[in-house]
Amino acid sequence: MTSLTATLRLGRHRAHAHAVAAPATVPVTIAPSWALGIVLTAWIVGDALLPDAVPDRSLVVYAATAVATAAVLALTLALHEAAHALAAYRLGIEVQGITLSFLGGRLDLSYPPASPRDELRVAMAGPLASTLMALVATLLHIACVVADLDPLFGAAAAVVAIANMLVAVANCVPALPLDGGRVLHAIAWRLTGREAVSVRLSAGAGRALGVTLVALAVVASAAADTAVAMWLALLGFSVRA
Repeated sequence: MTSLTATLRLGRHRAHAHAVAAPATVPVTIAPSWALGIVLTAWIVGDALLPDAVPDRSLVVYAATAVATAAVLALTLALHEAAHALAAYRLGIEVQGITLSFLGGRLDLSYPPASPRDELRVAMAGPLASTLMALVATLLHIACVVADLDPLFGAAAAVVAIANMLVAVANCVPALPLDGGRVLHAIAWRLTGREAVSVRLSAGAGRALGVTLVALAVVASAAADTAVAMWLALLGFSVRA
């Protein structure tokens, strides 16, 4: 999940993140919460999804496949952010850095997009990239089935496909810090001509989303879905922050 922010917010987050690479001159940092997201994803995949799809395998096999699947999902989220960066670059906006975190990531720009149209293009690049990766993973799943490979490979590809489609759809929810919040901001900015009004609207939608996610976490906890409950709660509090 993403938000597009100005450079002024960059220092506050980098104090708690570690720089790992600088592809194409763009610094990439990883926040501590990034690892937590991978662990929770592997937990859900290995504890529920894979055993349901391909039963009667050992715990070690499920765990190894789940960790590999979670790593691939982490890579696709990074590519989601790279798509935002590429869109900004093509508009002539300098990208100060990319921070990968529990929410997925954040793109830090030297200055905000100058027009609603530019903001819309940068915001939608991520969901479009996730949709494309979902299509690629779907084709890979079909290839695994046709080639009669171990069903775990096909199941893992299906998880990646579904997860990327969910990322694309979820990021279109019109609430900050999701990409859809930036789309809402761009549309409201274009219709009203007042950026301050659009900021208040999209930020308010983000707070409402955070409350909703926390409420869903309580429901998931009551249903004994611990990993899902933790995911929803952390996402909810992160969105509200």
